[in-house]
Amino acid sequence: MIFTKTFAGLIALLLPSLATAQNVDLAITDVSVVDVERGTIESGRTVVVNEGTISLILAPEEPRPEASETIDGAGKFLIPGLIDMHVHLNRDSLPLFLRFGVTTVRDMGTHFAPLEADSGGQLAMRHEIASGELEGPELVLALRILDGDIPRNPDWAMHYASIATPEEGRLLVNQVASAGADFVKVYTDLKPDVFAAIADEAKRRNLYIAGHVPGEVGHIAAAEAGLRTAEHLRGIFIDISADEDRWRDEFAAEAAKLDPSATYLFTNSKLIEMAATRDTAKETALFETLRRHDVGIVPTLVVLDDPRWLYPSAMPDPALTDELSFIYKSIVTPRGDPRGPFDSIADGMAAHKLRMELVGRMHAAGVTVLAGTDASNPFVVPGVSMHTELANLVRAGMTPAEAIHAATLANARYIDAADRIGSVTVGKEADLVLLEANPLDDITATRQIAEVIVNGNRLAKEAKERRAE
Repeated sequence: MIFTKTFAGLIALLLPSLATAQNVDLAITDVSVVDVERGTIESGRTVVVNEGTISLILAPEEPRPEASETIDGAGKFLIPGLIDMHVHLNRDSLPLFLRFGVTTVRDMGTHFAPLEADSGGQLAMRHEIASGELEGPELVLALRILDGDIPRNPDWAMHYASIATPEEGRLLVNQVASAGADFVKVYTDLKPDVFAAIADEAKRRNLYIAGHVPGEVGHIAAAEAGLRTAEHLRGIFIDISADEDRWRDEFAAEAAKLDPSATYLFTNSKLIEMAATRDTAKETALFETLRRHDVGIVPTLVVLDDPRWLYPSAMPDPALTDELSFIYKSIVTPRGDPRGPFDSIADGMAAHKLRMELVGRMHAAGVTVLAGTDASNPFVVPGVSMHTELANLVRAGMTPAEAIHAATLANARYIDAADRIGSVTVGKEADLVLLEANPLDDITATRQIAEVIVNGNRLAKEAKERRAE
């Protein structure tokens, strides 16, 4: 990662008493701070921000320093900036994340391009955000998606890398590592020997691997190879089926068609049938493996809970979505393969219910569940969708405190950033969200945003007025 604490922030961490002797940048007074690690509230606190860093958190009886700017936090609740673990970036989407309190995003592969400012790629976006030229969240980047040897439209050549051999896999890992990637994104149709080579080379380059678990690999082998996070629950119903060998063979037959959509359609259209053959002993063994290897699960429930996305023919004409006019057009425009994975909306929603139940069982078994959305897929609005996903995690069985922890400190740990973001803690970067209501009582309170503070700076008023509704 390319980020470091400021010198002033480090001094404030080592000698916090110094902050009281000088004028500081910002003080949020009389606020209730949500301790996302413990799931508790610390009332009446004054949170002091200086040089982009939280320099002090004062109890009610402690004297406050002079501040250039003060926010009255009475009756309000302070949480750390939210982290979305699974997005696909579009330049126009960047300010939206901030407006809805998402201050860090992990891009799972969108458009790999050199650093030149006019390239449009994620590296250029990160450079422009860091320099202040562009408003947006902190970016954690994969750059490219490493997939099996599947023919793709040439327009996607800088998005997906089609890999046929272990040697090609190692080459692609070194390409993204040298370009500045923070991790390696793996995908559905990788062959087992290629996946193993990618995992080995990523480890050699000190990068973790994350993404879709290849259907011919499975979650247990992927975990043992070093997978850090698994996305979308893709293929997991194969792993826990009594008919696993059958489904694995059928997946391989679909992959052999060399159709980019074949295995996606297969794993979704057969999900209900796979779930009907669930083997509880295999599920228990899988969950134990995921716990032992500390694999985080990013279920992205929000991308699958809208019938318009589950069943594309139900999508409305984009001209009818005037209420979303502030969002760029690609979100409300169907794209890619027009075939839907289900025969009906009812089947799609039944599959979604099965996913929710699986997430609940995972969480109850101690598997780490993380918060990601898959923005900017159709109808998955950047920023807004994180609040829907938090509600989904609560519906799946998490408490509001656990869901918020998943979207903050837990996510920060899995991107190797828990030392500087993810909680309201002295010495950490001042990415903060001030809420009108207590999110531990009702998770929908995360939508009631009074202020967003990014790197110690209040978001402009016109941006703050947008609500996650």
